[in-house]
Amino acid sequence: MLLRTTITGQRTTNPRRGGFVIVAVLMVIAVLMLAAYQYSSLMDAEYLAADRMRKTNEARILADSGIHYACAMLADPDAFSGTLNSNPYDNPSVFQSVLVKESDNARAQGRFSLVSPNYADQSVLTSGMAPMRFGMIDEGSKLNINALYAADSTGQVLHDALMKLTNMTDEIAWCIVDWVDPNDTESTGGAESQYYSSLSPPYQCKNGPLDTIEELLLVKGVTPLLLYGTDINRNGKTDPGEDDSLGFTLGWSAFLTVYSRERNVDSTGAKRVNLNGNDLNTLMTDLTTAVGADLANFIIAYRIYGGTSSSSSGSGSGSGSGGSAPSPKGGGMGGGGGATQSRPGSPAQLQQSVNQAITAQTQPKQRISSLFSLMGASVTVTSQNRQQPSMSFASPLTNDGSSSDLLGTLLDKCTTSANAELPARVNVNTAPHDVLMALPGMTEQYVQSIINNRPTYLNGDAQDTTFNTVAWLISSGGMKSTDLQALERYITARTQVYRVISVGHFDEVGPIARIEAVIDVNQGKPRIVYYRDLTDQGRAVDPRTISQ
Repeated sequence: MLLRTTITGQRTTNPRRGGFVIVAVLMVIAVLMLAAYQYSSLMDAEYLAADRMRKTNEARILADSGIHYACAMLADPDAFSGTLNSNPYDNPSVFQSVLVKESDNARAQGRFSLVSPNYADQSVLTSGMAPMRFGMIDEGSKLNINALYAADSTGQVLHDALMKLTNMTDEIAWCIVDWVDPNDTESTGGAESQYYSSLSPPYQCKNGPLDTIEELLLVKGVTPLLLYGTDINRNGKTDPGEDDSLGFTLGWSAFLTVYSRERNVDSTGAKRVNLNGNDLNTLMTDLTTAVGADLANFIIAYRIYGGTSSSSSGSGSGSGSGGSAPSPKGGGMGGGGGATQSRPGSPAQLQQSVNQAITAQTQPKQRISSLFSLMGASVTVTSQNRQQPSMSFASPLTNDGSSSDLLGTLLDKCTTSANAELPARVNVNTAPHDVLMALPGMTEQYVQSIINNRPTYLNGDAQDTTFNTVAWLISSGGMKSTDLQALERYITARTQVYRVISVGHFDEVGPIARIEAVIDVNQGKPRIVYYRDLTDQGRAVDPRTISQ
């Protein structure tokens, strides 16, 4: 106790103070400091989350930039032939780490890269992964389900092509045919609305063209593993967590499409000359401009008099492989005649006969179903004078490949169809082995010859113009014109639809965004016909780690 004397001289006692106020103040300060620290920590977390979201959105915008960049490159003929060297498939100088956002800080410097798995590389199945390259995927290198059905409404061609794919069964192939055919009649082993309406939830059979490949998942028997293979996240390899019970498989989506498209125009975008046109005067003018006078005269004569193919000797027919037909009435050198022998005629004599027939307004009697039927063919023109021998005119297109340049011009400039668009065909310059083998009438020998002799498209290499048409299949691919007559409706050497995987990324650590799109060049007015954000699909392809 502390004694204290008051003014009156009395003594009192007060309790001793132990500094309680100071302790209380310190406690309050400590609590406030902890609260401030917690608040600061929360604000740091919010800032980091906001910054991460900003960078993630930036990465998506960078990836979107890549899609629009691809559209611009594909749609501009000068950029396609000049900047790309007509090689959009493997071109790292154009598609690798394209700078979009410039910054002194490497973590803030944004870029995009266009990458694609090379499914045509034969090492895919042995290495367990698809080699990645900086470029696009040719959608024309795949089998177009809708086009195959359009080419044969019985569905047999589509079924047979599907059966060439790995893990395909006869039942699933017919189920796919039933899904796209317009009727509700089940094929043997197939399925129509009666089956699908019994499911939970029930739905109807499409009975029409596919809109997307993903729609196949609605078809009886088709599973994600069969459609996409083990590479579910589409990064070209099997990652931990992906089903590897079958080993590395690509899935049918690597070989099937619904987006490929082919307009019936030449390499400049001009309308092709239809060899089956009925106005011979206009046809002669157009053909002379397109392929030259000699071949133009032969084609007109082939239409008027009929032709004899080197592989057949029957009567004239719509197939373009029949025998000689008598010259039409008023055709000058033709008309009647029973000559028992013929002699070779000159180009001038053929032109004279054709001009007389056109002047007489002769209507053509034979159609041409295949451009390749003109190879090695001949036309015989009988004389009105029975004492004069008939004259035979050989096609300027030979069977030995020596006229490949002229054949290439014919394939580019001419057509046998009046339609503005053709059922989408497969680009033999880029199609993988499995797709080529699925084509009707294709053999392993021909497929290997195509793969061994076609362009490689490596590291921005320019494409040889020899490969602009399928004429090279005869000159250097070892194929015969008779084989190509059957294959012509299924093969091409051009494409106008590409699949793009654009990856947005930064120079150093940071989020990576992936966007997949299908671009239809559409004669210089590109359309994005498919768009999907793959960022949330899992581990992405990191362009910074792809070796060159």
